[in-house]
Order: sequence, then structure tokens, then C-alpha cells
Amino acid sequence: MLKKYFLFGLPVIFFFIADRFLKYWFTQNPSAKIGGGFIIPFLDFKLVPNYGVAFGILFNQTAILFFVIVILIVLIFWLVDFIKQLNWFSVFSLSLIIAGAISNLLDRLHYGFVVDYIDVTWFTVFNLADAMITFGVFLLLLATVKSKNNS
Repeated sequence: MLKKYFLFGLPVIFFFIADRFLKYWFTQNPSAKIGGGFIIPFLDFKLVPNYGVAFGILFNQTAILFFVIVILIVLIFWLVDFIKQLNWFSVFSLSLIIAGAISNLLDRLHYGFVVDYIDVTWFTVFNLADAMITFGVFLLLLATVKSKNNS
């Protein structure tokens, strides 16, 4: 069982640390810009402070912190339930969501905004934590659909 925790936890920890490192680097080098179409024409890496929620929609900062903390508490209880059920796919999915949410919460607490740094010119600016949350939600939905089809 410990081996499964390690196998599922290692990528989550890796992405969390990579996201924290990149956020730190961009806040220490705010004028840095990597990309500019050099390697991938529609992709840049640069610091873009996000004071809002998804897609930069502005919202009261205190309310955001409150809701994020409440949601994290609910997700952690849900994670414990999946661990008890030995549902490793859902544990991995929720771990991605929780790690991404914690990383963005740390930004809000430390900087007063979320550090976004991946700029897709035809979409939006986001960070690795956002990608972890999105991918985790996608996997969780996939697991839910799969379990409903099997019943």
C-alpha cells in the first residue's frame, strides 16, 4: 500500500515543486520573458499577476480565500474517504486538485495574487497549478463516468 502512495504521490509532488519553483523564479525576475514564439509560436512564459479567479475574473480577495479554504477542507475529507476505499485513481486525481489549489492559495497568502506564467496567446495565462487542477478534475470526471457505466 505504501508503494502505491509513493507511485501516485511522486508526480503530484514533482509538479507541485516545479510550480512553486517557477512561481518563485518569475516573481524574482518579473520582467523575464521566455518564448516569444521562438520554440512554440503561440506560447510565452512571463509573469502575469492574477488578482481574480479563473480567467482573471475579479472577485473579493477575502471571499476567495474563504471559499478556497472551505473547498480544500471538503476535498481533503473526500480524499481520506477515497484512501479508505483504496480508490487509487481518484486519490491521484484529488491529490492533483488539492496540490494545485494549495499552491495557488500560497500565492494569494504570500503575494496577494496568483502567479500565472504560461501564456497561450489564443487562450489565457495560467500556471502549472491550474493545469494540475484542470487535469485532476478531468480525471475525476472520467473515473465517475467509468464507474457509472460499470454499474
